[in-house]
Amino acid sequence: MAHSVTALNNYIERVLKSDPNLHNIELEGEISQVSSSRGHMYLTLTDGTSSIRCNIWQSYLVGMDLSLLKTGRRIIARGSISPYAKGGSYSFSITEVKEYGEGDLMAEFLRLKKKLEAEGLFDPAHKRPLPTFQRRIGVITSDTGAAVEDIKRTVTRKNDFTDLLIFPTLVQGVAAPASIIRSIALANEVDRAGTRIDVLIVGRGGGSAEDLAAFNDEGVARAIYASEIPVISAVGHESDFSIADLVADYRAATPTAAAEAAAMDTYELRDMIAASRQQLYQSLESKFSSERTIVTNLIRSMQSGLRSKLTEYRLQVRNAVTMLEQNDPMNILSKGYAAVLTDNGTIVSSVRDVTAGGRYHVRVSDGTFGAEAISIEEEKQ
Repeated sequence: MAHSVTALNNYIERVLKSDPNLHNIELEGEISQVSSSRGHMYLTLTDGTSSIRCNIWQSYLVGMDLSLLKTGRRIIARGSISPYAKGGSYSFSITEVKEYGEGDLMAEFLRLKKKLEAEGLFDPAHKRPLPTFQRRIGVITSDTGAAVEDIKRTVTRKNDFTDLLIFPTLVQGVAAPASIIRSIALANEVDRAGTRIDVLIVGRGGGSAEDLAAFNDEGVARAIYASEIPVISAVGHESDFSIADLVADYRAATPTAAAEAAAMDTYELRDMIAASRQQLYQSLESKFSSERTIVTNLIRSMQSGLRSKLTEYRLQVRNAVTMLEQNDPMNILSKGYAAVLTDNGTIVSSVRDVTAGGRYHVRVSDGTFGAEAISIEEEKQ
């Protein structure tokens, strides 16, 4: 006779609840994947080989030393197995925690952190600014994980210019550090060969402390430090912190945040350019209008000045013509005067220039006639 899933799960639940060896027991383990919801806390205890999901209900958190409930801490937790028949799963409900000491992963993290910090690998002076305009972004992560999809989705949402170059990489397990180091080296080789990579995103999505251990590896840290391409570290969730975060040029809380930091918003940039262009056109139009008014006023002022000058010159010419007419010798001759000239055309202006018996030419208004000097009389002054 076949049993239903519900019947089986209910039976397992009764067995687990009735076994005294599963109640009020102590577990020793290292904490990872800490989270909270509605006042309750959830975490995972691991011994390096196996792990178990745990919960601490809100009523037991009161008075508990919360400083012990941090990723990487090794604790002794007292509690009981809590089966969940409907989901066919179980967890360990913690009622009390005691300090055991820092876990092996945390101890190694602190040891390596101290060593690399002393060598200057975390020095802010070594960190390079991220490029403003990125033609190509390199991504070092698993090509099948959620992180790479988050990065692709984020970049394409805000950017239609930058290329993504994915370097498929192991990011979990004993082979992960070597894989990460190889990918960083390969990315730099590609960059040096002429395929420019402006920035590298190195990381993965969330996980337990064991899952993220590859990014606390000394070799990975040194590969990031030696990279000629600026590196963004994007390991786990916002609460996770790794050696890679400390040595990288920029630390992003998540892979999505790394993509946001790495890629410029080309759509926003186009809007800014369009707004600037419109502002420039308006500014130029205003400037042209102002200059046009100035030029128009200058032309009017010049025209007015020219008219005034022309009137003045016209009057001067008229006066000059009048003066010339008044001083024209022919006009004087027409009034009954005559001009006496010698044979060589010299005007006789004094009786001293006349010789008795000399012949002269006399010019009147309508012609010339010859004359002979019969006598000379000089008036006494």
